[in-house]
Amino acid sequence: MKKLASVLLASCISVGLIPATSFAGEGENKVHKAKRHHMKPLAHIEKRLLSAKAVKHLALTDTQQTELKAVFETYKSRLAALKETQPQAKPHKAFKEIIEAETFDKAQAQILLEEHAPKKQAFILTMLEARHAIHHILTAEQREKIAQRKGKFLAKMRHKD
Repeated sequence: MKKLASVLLASCISVGLIPATSFAGEGENKVHKAKRHHMKPLAHIEKRLLSAKAVKHLALTDTQQTELKAVFETYKSRLAALKETQPQAKPHKAFKEIIEAETFDKAQAQILLEEHAPKKQAFILTMLEARHAIHHILTAEQREKIAQRKGKFLAKMRHKD
């Protein structure tokens, strides 16, 4: 009977009759964390590099930790300023209108993309500058350790599929 109830509950959740987040508890927090990382692009790098485990594994010195914290603060403020200076249009609504239109208006889609290109370029440039600064704070050995861990993680992810 328990098996039947769990199958019924799972099918109701998958169909959408019952919101999955009402049972998720911590799953709801995971959704919000994902959104926060999207909204704060350097947050995941900062969290991974300055965690106690990473500091110990990479043997980061106090000077390196201070420099990394300064880089993160500098570029977070730059990204925030970039977000404020650029006009915040609602491209999702415009893109949705193009998608839902009876015929595809390629010219209008290109105009929308061109409007958002400068902001995207400035964002990518700022992220590249930040990653460059972080790269040069770390020693060659520390960069190698990060590359090895990333390789192990990617191999693990490939084998899950």
